[in-house]
Amino acid sequence: MTFVRRLLVVALALVLAACGGLPNTSGVQRGLEVQAPEYQPIRLQFEPPTPGASPAQIVQGFLAAGGSPDDDYAASRAYLTSAASSSWQPRSGVTVYTDSRKLTVQVSGDTVSLNVPLAARVDDTGRYLAASPGAVTAATIGLTKVQGEWRISRLPEGFGTWLSSFYFERSFRQMTITYADPRDRTLVTDYRWFPLRPDAVTSRTWTGLATSLARAQLAPVPDYLEGAAVTAFPPGTDLAVESVPIIDQIAHVELTSSALEATTDGRRAAWAQMLSTLRQVPGVSGVSITVDGAPLKILGVDGAPTSLGQLGYDAGSTAAPALVIRDGEQLQAVDFTGWLRGGENQRAVDVPLPKVPKKWESLAISPDMREVTAVGRDRVSVHRWTKSGAGQPKPFGSSLTQPSMDKRGRTWVGGVDTRGRPRIWWFGSGSTPTSAPTALTAAWLKGSITEVRASPGSRRLAVSLTDASGTSSVYVAGIVLGQDGAPIALGSPWRIATGLSTMRDLAWADDGSLAAVASWEGSDLRPVMLPLGAPVELLPPVQDVDEIITSGGVRGVIVLTADRGVWRRVDGTWQQHATADDLIVPGS
Repeated sequence: MTFVRRLLVVALALVLAACGGLPNTSGVQRGLEVQAPEYQPIRLQFEPPTPGASPAQIVQGFLAAGGSPDDDYAASRAYLTSAASSSWQPRSGVTVYTDSRKLTVQVSGDTVSLNVPLAARVDDTGRYLAASPGAVTAATIGLTKVQGEWRISRLPEGFGTWLSSFYFERSFRQMTITYADPRDRTLVTDYRWFPLRPDAVTSRTWTGLATSLARAQLAPVPDYLEGAAVTAFPPGTDLAVESVPIIDQIAHVELTSSALEATTDGRRAAWAQMLSTLRQVPGVSGVSITVDGAPLKILGVDGAPTSLGQLGYDAGSTAAPALVIRDGEQLQAVDFTGWLRGGENQRAVDVPLPKVPKKWESLAISPDMREVTAVGRDRVSVHRWTKSGAGQPKPFGSSLTQPSMDKRGRTWVGGVDTRGRPRIWWFGSGSTPTSAPTALTAAWLKGSITEVRASPGSRRLAVSLTDASGTSSVYVAGIVLGQDGAPIALGSPWRIATGLSTMRDLAWADDGSLAAVASWEGSDLRPVMLPLGAPVELLPPVQDVDEIITSGGVRGVIVLTADRGVWRRVDGTWQQHATADDLIVPGS
C-alpha cells in the first residue's frame, strides 16, 4: 500500500496554538473572552490510482483518500467510476474503524469484501456514536474496469466515508453547537464533529468551517435536546448566501428575512448562540449578523455584541465551590479548593447539616446545602431533610439508585416501580420531606437503571442501563420541561458508551463529559472519562476503586477506594489525599 501512503505534509503541523486552557482570572468568560485556538491540521495529499493497481489496492486507496475532503473529496473520487462518483455521498456519515492494520480485504473476482473492528459511527450531522468493544463492521464493494483500469462502481447504500481512528482524529475536530435556555439565559451545548481544514493549501482562512458551523446552528434542536433547550432562530431561517466569509477576523452571517420574526429576547438568544459557536473558528474574534444587508438589531445593545455578557447570557461555571465530607453520621462542608490544597487552606463552611445514620448509604445534597436526600441500604427507603423538617415519603419503588441533585435543587433517582417497570423519579426543591416524587417515563428505559445523574446545567440526565446479559450502556437525554418549568418527560437517548461489563459509579465532570468507575470485558475496573460524543479516555488505574467525583473537569477528578482512601490526580498520577467514609459534591 505504499502508493497510497506517500503523503505530503504541506506546511502545517498537527498542533494547537499555545493555549491549553483558560487563564486563571475571574474576568474571563469561558469560550468567548479567549482567542480561539489556531488549529493547524496535517494536510494530506493523496496520489491518484497507480496504473495497473489491483482491486484490493484500489479499495485501500479509496479508503485512505477519505482523509482528504478537499474539493469535495476529489482524491477519493479518482478511485470511482463516473456513475459511482455521482451517487456517492461522502458526507452521509463516517465509519471510524480502530486501526488500518486490522482491516481485512478479501477479493473475489470484481468484488472486494472489507471487515474491520469498529470504533464509532458519525452521522451526517456530526453526531458521534461509540461502538461496543469487539464490534466489527463489514462491507462489499463492486469494481469494474474503465479503459483497462479497475475502478469502484458499486458502494453499499449509505457507505459515506470510512476512516481509521488515526486519520479521523487528524481530519475532523469536535466542535460545539449551542442552544438557549431562555429561563436562565444560559446556553446548552451540543457536541459534533466537523472536517477541519483550511480552504486552500496556502490559506489560513476557514470559511468552509464557519459555513458548516453556521448551517448546523440554524438547524432544529437535535432530538435528544428537544424540549430541553430551544433555538432562537425562527423556523425557515437560513443563510441568504452560500458561505460565511471571514473578513478582518469577523465572520459575516447573512440571514434570510425569517430571522426578523424573532422577538427581542429571541434575538438576544440567537446572537448568543451564533457568537458562541462561530468564535471556535480559528481567526474569528467577532460575528456580524445581517438580514437584507442591514444589521440584526437588538434593543439595548449598540452595534454587534462581542460577548455573552452584553446579551445577558451566562457562560456558566463547572467548578464546585464546596465539598461535604461524611465521617460516620457526621457531615462537614468545606471549601473545595482549600480542601484540595490541604493544611491551613482547609476552611469549613458554616452550614447546618443533619446527622445521617449509617443505614442511609447514598446521599445527595442541594447546591445551597439546605436539603439532603438519602437512599437506604434496602434500596427502597428514602429519607429527606428539608427546611420543612425530616421525613420519609411512602415507598414508591425498589432497586433505587444513588440520588442526584441538580442546581435547581431537584432530586433525581432511578429504579423499578411497584409494577416492575424501570422508572426515573424527581422531587421538587422545597417540597415537604414526605411528598411523593413525580415519575418520568420513556420508552427507551429498558433493563435495570443503575445510575442517574443530572448535568451541571440541569438540562440533561445521564442514565446507565444494564440489560439482561449484564452489559451496561450510558445514555444522555434532555429533560423536557412543561410550561411551568417542571420536568414532564425525557428526550430521545444519545448513547455515550456501551458494552460495559461493570458500571460502579458515574458523575458529571463538566457539562460535556462524564467520569465513571467502569470496566469492559477483559479489562480491570478503573476510572474512565466518557466525553459526550468522543472516544473514551482511560485514566490510570487505582486499586479497589469504588467511587468517583470531580471538582470540575478531568483535572478535578477524585476517586474513593474501598478502604476509605481519597485519591486525587497530580501530574497524571494518583496520590492519596485523605480518608473519608464518603464525599458529596452539592448539586451533583
